Amino acid sequence: MPFLPRIARGVMMLIGIGRQTADTDETPATPTVQATLAMGEIHSDMPLMQHAGFACRPLADSDHVIVFIGGNRQRGVSIASNDQNSRPRDLQPGETCIYSPATGSRIWLKEDGSIAIVPANGKTALTGDLTATGTITGNKVVAQGIKLSTHPHGGVTPGSGKSGAPEAS
Repeated sequence: MPFLPRIARGVMMLIGIGRQTADTDETPATPTVQATLAMGEIHSDMPLMQHAGFACRPLADSDHVIVFIGGNRQRGVSIASNDQNSRPRDLQPGETCIYSPATGSRIWLKEDGSIAIVPANGKTALTGDLTATGTITGNKVVAQGIKLSTHPHGGVTPGSGKSGAPEAS
């Protein structure tokens, strides 16, 4: 059974864990990475496979799980990546978080059913219509440069009465 050692070696060479050593190459249709594995083994131009609908550009020094097709160490594909330095460490069991390793911004699906959007720079931009079926609470509301809490009502005489209902424009 001289083929058994060859099969065993192929199985042992199927999967490796490596550390990304350079920026991701975004030029090809499928981005590629370069990684160093144990024993100084360097592999470059490995496709970085990701779930459809999700995209990430891992930072250099990220960890990668690499599958070598048929055990051939010249045909590696990164199937998962992790950044040990920036991964959120405050998640509760069952919580999910999409986060940016570079900035720390996150979209956090919390255990109590709430969703937290936490931008690192304090700014969130939405494009398109926004519909809310619940209460919108805010400290400051500005629409077209007019502050809701302090805008003046020109041509209205102060008094104890109340104005009528808002009118459509």
